[in-house]
Amino acid sequence: VFLDNPKFPEVNKRITELAEKYQVSNSAIAAAWLLRHPADMQVILGSTSLTRIQSIVKACDFTLTREEWYSVYVAAG
Repeated sequence: VFLDNPKFPEVNKRITELAEKYQVSNSAIAAAWLLRHPADMQVILGSTSLTRIQSIVKACDFTLTREEWYSVYVAAG
């Protein structure tokens, strides 16, 4: 809903910066953000595209720092 949506430029800018840092897709950063959420949220992919799933699963290969997680939270408003 918010990825690549022009209504949310600040959060997309921050997600893109992190995606470049970790060399993953924006979707992987969004999934990593959810996995680090203090409410222990779970990611539901909702995709049948193997390429998209492989892209998002890379979120399991790294952990956002607390500062990075919070920067996405703040950017989201």
